[in-house]
Amino acid sequence: MSPSPAFVSQLTAKRRHLLLVSENEPTISRLTAMIVQSDFHIGVISENFPFLANLSALENIVLGCMYHKAMSFQSCRERIQGHIDILGLNDALDQRAQILSRSMLLKMHLLRCIANESAFIILPLPSRSDCDILSRALESLEREIFLWVACLSNNQDIYTSLEYPIIDLNSLQ
Repeated sequence: MSPSPAFVSQLTAKRRHLLLVSENEPTISRLTAMIVQSDFHIGVISENFPFLANLSALENIVLGCMYHKAMSFQSCRERIQGHIDILGLNDALDQRAQILSRSMLLKMHLLRCIANESAFIILPLPSRSDCDILSRALESLEREIFLWVACLSNNQDIYTSLEYPIIDLNSLQ
């Protein structure tokens, strides 16, 4: 059985960071696909959702905001400018994603989620260092945005020091 919208509603109701554990990648992929296609305000930071190569970092960040909210480029930028300042990304906004450091790229993806009003962000199969970078960035922003780290059960020990409550996705099957 795949994760259902009701299950995602239960996760959002928890209003906290979570470690989502599965025995297999297809379950995590199905959950991520369902989230992307839903009306939940859940962002996704994953290699499967890269920045467009022909756009600057800022253009990639505000693209969804402009499209889904029918807002101007400048309005979208103003909406996230405080976060850009806190994360120290002003000098990198005109750069293409291909030349950004991993840390900067992850923070840019975080800004894209914030621009789209995501209160939750799922990280399907992230590296532990990516989790640390994003966790520190969120702490500096002092916003109520929750990370959902989705990992395989055989890698669960890598993430337990995050001290997020564990949700077993295998129980859905």
